[in-house]
Amino acid sequence: MNGLDAIDRSILRILQEDGGITNTELAERVGLTAPPTLERVRKLEREGYIRKYVALADQAKLGKPVTAFVAVIMKSHGQPTDVSFRRAVGKLPEVLECHHIAGEEDYLLKVVTASPADYERFVLGRLLKVPAIEKVKTTFVLSSSKLETKIPVDPEE
Repeated sequence: MNGLDAIDRSILRILQEDGGITNTELAERVGLTAPPTLERVRKLEREGYIRKYVALADQAKLGKPVTAFVAVIMKSHGQPTDVSFRRAVGKLPEVLECHHIAGEEDYLLKVVTASPADYERFVLGRLLKVPAIEKVKTTFVLSSSKLETKIPVDPEE
């Protein structure tokens, strides 16, 4: 995080907590006026520190209370297989996250569905149709004691 001063770091911490804060409120909280605060936010966006703004929806209220982590083992390895797999998984809306991992498995997916039966339909009807997949191993989430999206931003490096 080279090039970020204490105010930039504060802006990042505040926006991660409340992305809907007004520029005026943000300026007050960091001790600047609105114009330089807005310029700092725009700079953080341009430089990629802020990738996008989102609303965090409640998955249960949206009818998707089941979360599963799916470990995927590939039949073969290599760039064409990797690109093909990532492209296919990217088109599956149930897959919220896709991570290429080290260890016995090749990928770890975070999947949300309406029910275990809906998950079964997803795996058998869609996921396992991706040609490069040899095997999947599912772990269902029973409950979550911490769900966080904020990346820690230390006050000073």
